[in-house]
Amino acid sequence: MRLQNKVTVITGAAHGIGKAYARRFAEEGAQVIVADVDAAGGEATAKMLLDAGFSAWARTTDVTNYADVEGLMKEILQRFGRIDVLLNNAAIYVTQKLWKGPVEELELAEWDRVLEVNLKGVFICSKAAIPIMKRQRSGKIINIASGTFFSGSGDMPHYTTAKGGVVALTRVMARQLGQWGINVNCMTPGSTMSEESVTEDVMKRREGSVDKRCFKRVETPADIVGTALFLASPDSDFMTGQLLVVEGGGIMH
Repeated sequence: MRLQNKVTVITGAAHGIGKAYARRFAEEGAQVIVADVDAAGGEATAKMLLDAGFSAWARTTDVTNYADVEGLMKEILQRFGRIDVLLNNAAIYVTQKLWKGPVEELELAEWDRVLEVNLKGVFICSKAAIPIMKRQRSGKIINIASGTFFSGSGDMPHYTTAKGGVVALTRVMARQLGQWGINVNCMTPGSTMSEESVTEDVMKRREGSVDKRCFKRVETPADIVGTALFLASPDSDFMTGQLLVVEGGGIMH
């Protein structure tokens, strides 16, 4: 029960790894807020947790809309009185038809679409939560980056750029917020079998990373959630501005 009674906001928690974070945090005693643009998916995740005897609440949230995110934070304060953890997980990835190819062929609208969610969304959610955490003089912000930041792999210029920006933003916020007792860290999951429908193409893509790892198997959400829990818990209280790589040894940092 390392997160007992901790109010935790997880963006993009309706599906995939975000849903796995929500489950693990709830198991550790957290009050989980499922913030996702997919209203039905968010409600389904919250219901799953409530039916299992945990504490959860879902609110439809667009992380690219500051008024929407600010409304989320205000409503959380009204309902629960504080915000202890913000896990910025919401992102556009290959499960949502992410474009791949050369930089010069990348459409401007596609660049904007990915940067808007994957980088600006992290900024907006943090911007809205920080004043609350400052008043508390405590809080944990956890950002999700990507191993593509290290290697430039994947043929996803916009995605990789956004995730590199997440790392940079993490370090700036850590410098700025330490005096208020706020921890800001990030982590990079590897290519993870997070799809709810595993097709032959999905399996091929996920298995493509296996040979590069020390652990020769496909990564699953269960491999990642413990690191997020560590960053959310008191065990990481004297750690900030850091990047943890959770890729089975594919990247050594």
